[in-house]
Amino acid sequence: MLDDVMAALDAVLPRLAAVTGTPGVAVAVATSDELRTAATGFADLAAGTPMTAGTVAPAGSLTKPVTGLAFLQLVEAGMAGLDTPVDDVLPAGLRGPGAAGVTTAMLAAHQGGYYSDIVTAVAPAAPAEPILDYVRRRHGTGRAVEYGGVLPLETAPGAYSYSSFGIGVLGGVVEHLTGEPYGRRVGREVFAPAGMAGTSIDDGTGTPGGATGYMAFGDWCLPSPPLRTSAYPGVGMYTSAADFARLLQSLLRTARGDRGLVGPDSLAAMTAPRVARPSPGGVRSFSGLTLELADPDLGEDWWWGHTAAFPWGFWWEARVWPHRDLAAVAVGNRWDMARFHNPATRSAPGLAVEWTGRWARSGAPAKLPDMDGRPRWTGPRPTPESSRWMGVLVGERTHGLLGVPEPVPVRTLAAGARSLGDGHPDGWDPEAFARGVELART
Repeated sequence: MLDDVMAALDAVLPRLAAVTGTPGVAVAVATSDELRTAATGFADLAAGTPMTAGTVAPAGSLTKPVTGLAFLQLVEAGMAGLDTPVDDVLPAGLRGPGAAGVTTAMLAAHQGGYYSDIVTAVAPAAPAEPILDYVRRRHGTGRAVEYGGVLPLETAPGAYSYSSFGIGVLGGVVEHLTGEPYGRRVGREVFAPAGMAGTSIDDGTGTPGGATGYMAFGDWCLPSPPLRTSAYPGVGMYTSAADFARLLQSLLRTARGDRGLVGPDSLAAMTAPRVARPSPGGVRSFSGLTLELADPDLGEDWWWGHTAAFPWGFWWEARVWPHRDLAAVAVGNRWDMARFHNPATRSAPGLAVEWTGRWARSGAPAKLPDMDGRPRWTGPRPTPESSRWMGVLVGERTHGLLGVPEPVPVRTLAAGARSLGDGHPDGWDPEAFARGVELART
């Protein structure tokens, strides 16, 4: 089965990268016993560095299941329970007086009463904030992060509200109960046992490298600004498609009854539907404990996993089909700046993973349509005016939405701009771009 799936992926990945305008795409596919990879395109356009399944990139919300696994390990050790009030397993008063009562499972299922937020982003040179200090400060501020804190941080708990901060609080529980930094804990108890040698947490103790992310305006691609987040138990992992596939492979073995990072009962708790989540594609989906779940009525086609992103340059898709003994994860280094959300049905990683699941069930096509892998020009050529507006959008998203206070390296970003299509760079105006970013920042 994997031979056919991988042959089809090898043929289709260059085409997916071309039609979606993605500089590079990497995929890893695993069963309980095998792991195979495919990749196409570039991890860095200016340097001509090829994308591989071992290329490290910021994995955004793929960090959340890691936090879930680290917490379930503590549950198995008797240090906490799924129904434990979260304030009982945090430093006294950390969430401030009058915080709404929520359990650890509610936090893990995005029912903790925190508003949906993106990330608290800063330039990488800024000091990383310890997670417990971050949780205390955010509760003291009492506001969500977007656009300077327009929304309150908390609402009534119980309803589904996707929140990276909420998973950050759960990471604070892990850190408090173990008495060691979150990054060190998951490195030893999750990454090392799963064989994820190239994976780390960007908590300020190292300098993650890897692929360049790209902000895409049609086929015109600008390197994304370097960012770090204080919510690193929710979005702070750096990994590769191959490394994360090793994690999923370990969970596949657990799904068939083997003891792995957690036991089968803990994995069953993580993959049990707890609350319905928005499903814009029309197929019902649910939240488990730090995992996204398809409708259980799909039967043999049922899957669980997570979609992930990191602003403004990376999208990931990861799924496990336990009844098929199959897992797939893919990453692409493109963020369509004209769309705030880059859904799986339009992104190269999402399509690659979706097709992997379909081909594993029905067989790969005997012949794919004739089509080469050359990039297709999907947008107008840059002009001085459009260069300025690109800068305005980049500045608004970075300094306004995310609230990054530090200037981003505008000159470096502009110098790394490249076209994937047939567009000529003559109209590109780096100075106009820089003025646009500064206009939005001020």
